[in-house]
Amino acid sequence: MSEQRSFWQRLFGRTGSSSLSPRQQKVSDYILGRMEKDVPLQQVLREDYVRRNCSQAEVEQIISTPEFIETARERLGESFRSEEFKL
Repeated sequence: MSEQRSFWQRLFGRTGSSSLSPRQQKVSDYILGRMEKDVPLQQVLREDYVRRNCSQAEVEQIISTPEFIETARERLGESFRSEEFKL
């Protein structure tokens, strides 16, 4: 029987093979969610939630994971395809 993926895994396309701990995964989801709301990455990384839950080294690990990079890239592409950028 195959394991059912969580809501967040389905939403962000994660397969569960992430090298992140559950706590780091929550921070990753938070960062991506804030970026979805058009908050710049550097600003999100300075927010209390991120700083309280992860060390600087863990944040660097989070933002360098293939899953994070892929999701951030997809969202950037979606932004450029939005009506706001059409001529």
